[in-house]
Amino acid sequence: MKHFLLAGIHPELTEAEAEAVLDTRPEHRLGSLLTIDSPDWDGSVLQERLAGTVKLGDILCEESDLPELTELATRIADEIDARPRGERVLFGLTVFGSSKEKNALKKLPIELKRALQDRDRSVRWVTGDKGEISPAAVAKLKLTTEGYDFVIGVEKNRLVVGLTTHVQNADAWSLRDYGRPFRDAKTGMLPPKLARMMVNLAVGKEQRAKSSLLDPFCGGGTALMEAALMLPEAKLVGSDIDAKQVDGSKRNFEWLAEQHLLSKERVGDIRLLVSSAQEIGKHVHEPFDAIVTEGYLGEPLHGQEPKAFLLQNKESVERVWEESLPVLSGLMKPGARLVCVWPEYRSAQGSIKTDARSAAESAGLEIVRDDLRYARPDQHLVRRIVILAKKG
Repeated sequence: MKHFLLAGIHPELTEAEAEAVLDTRPEHRLGSLLTIDSPDWDGSVLQERLAGTVKLGDILCEESDLPELTELATRIADEIDARPRGERVLFGLTVFGSSKEKNALKKLPIELKRALQDRDRSVRWVTGDKGEISPAAVAKLKLTTEGYDFVIGVEKNRLVVGLTTHVQNADAWSLRDYGRPFRDAKTGMLPPKLARMMVNLAVGKEQRAKSSLLDPFCGGGTALMEAALMLPEAKLVGSDIDAKQVDGSKRNFEWLAEQHLLSKERVGDIRLLVSSAQEIGKHVHEPFDAIVTEGYLGEPLHGQEPKAFLLQNKESVERVWEESLPVLSGLMKPGARLVCVWPEYRSAQGSIKTDARSAAESAGLEIVRDDLRYARPDQHLVRRIVILAKKG
């Protein structure tokens, strides 16, 4: 059986994360819907691990030509009959694709309701803002167990009908983002979802129990926190030049233990150091399986900075990487990945990108990808996610 992943607001990044974890390239992307044919599918495990995926499930049917609405509604009604979950049918249905294609299917829920009523079924169709059913609504209404949440992807003449089996736990992500005791807006806050995606891009399919991971610009410890939750036995080391940030990391890890998300013993195994990335080699010597770090983003932005200020930011960020990458490369095993952020600044004069490509190549690192971006439309800072690999 084929499956689907529904991406959040960054489908390209979600696709790259899924490919790294499943070691399988998604077959198609229809709007935010990715179709997957993977022999290693475990929906419960994957939904917990994949930060960019808000829903996932099974594909019930695929069509190369768009069928008539009545025919499509009948087929979905047949799928409901084949999976009885109660006398009353409670369902949600969301269509993803271009506006034109979505408009062609806007009456599908009504047709499905009619088809079920013709079978003497009591039916309730639930919908949300803009016709989409959020993961939180799916969980609250128990649509994966007592009802049905259908996800439709349509693009030109291709149509995919999926049935949701798992949804993202929005409360858990929000707790780790806004509930942690140490958050420093001035120095930048790496979102936990992005941190988890970066760890997945670095570690990939193989979650080796004895793997090791370093964050040399750990800040409040977000990347290390997500790595600890994913890799319960991995050796984790973090460092930051600012002692305040390291203390904040320690507080955040202690909070994870208080929330019973990590054991106190596990928290005690995580090593946190006060050190610049350029001097981390004085404190640790063994090579790591992965390095995941946001890195230095430059001075905070307010949106009105002149171009000269942004260029100065660019130069200072690139200087940090030029000094750090040779040291970090020396702490990586052959083939190990370094996943980091090279910031891009938005201004009225256009975009200004930082780029440490030359420093990476000189340090024996090759660029695997540098085209993934994480940002909201109103943000002045774009996080450009870069994947580097150690040659040899």
